[in-house]
Amino acid sequence: EPTIQRQGEDRILVQLPGVDDPERVKRLLGKTAKMNFRMVDEATPIDDALRGRVPPGSELLYERDRRANQEEPLPIVIRKRVSVSGDNLVDAQPTFQDNLPVVSLRFDTAGARKFGALTKENVGKRFAIVLDGEVISAPVIREPIPGGNGIISGRFTVQSAQDLALLLRAGALPAPLTILEERTVGPSLGADSIAAGKVASVVGLVFVVAYIIMSYGLFGVAAVLALAVNMSLIVGL
Repeated sequence: EPTIQRQGEDRILVQLPGVDDPERVKRLLGKTAKMNFRMVDEATPIDDALRGRVPPGSELLYERDRRANQEEPLPIVIRKRVSVSGDNLVDAQPTFQDNLPVVSLRFDTAGARKFGALTKENVGKRFAIVLDGEVISAPVIREPIPGGNGIISGRFTVQSAQDLALLLRAGALPAPLTILEERTVGPSLGADSIAAGKVASVVGLVFVVAYIIMSYGLFGVAAVLALAVNMSLIVGL
């Protein structure tokens, strides 16, 4: 079971027994997962944007294909105005659509109203889902999406869909997180600790028995025998 403890004024100790991929944990801890929905600026040519000619109300961002694990991200021009904020998100879960990993979203009342209006007014146009300055998906709005539920189909792997859903549910951290120290305790070290504990217990028991016998003589022997019989009965039960 994970353990989180506060240490001092600005440190947190996180213990995660049984974790097989510590690098994944570090990636998750260092992210903020700030998401928003914005319209794509389809009027600005990509070539102009790459040359620095971006309109004042837009910006050049990049979309990476997570499923293909491509090296070069795809440039895309996005409106700066946020149509729906990630603050309106109340739940995010990994799931499948057409046998592909996706992330399902659920908005609060205000977010559902904004998202419904956004999709109703922009049918046939593209909108971008922006996470921490990176476009994770820029689909075409096929039809209005009322009800406050949506799907992010951002070319995910199963793990990346799980990670994204986890980050979106957790929300943004109020301050940057820096990993100062990392320790890994392997199974062999745990086994060594158990063996050392057994040896220490036996040695301690021998010293206690010897002290009782030396101090109380026959009464000490009787006490030790009575204790041994009592322990045998307890263990036997």
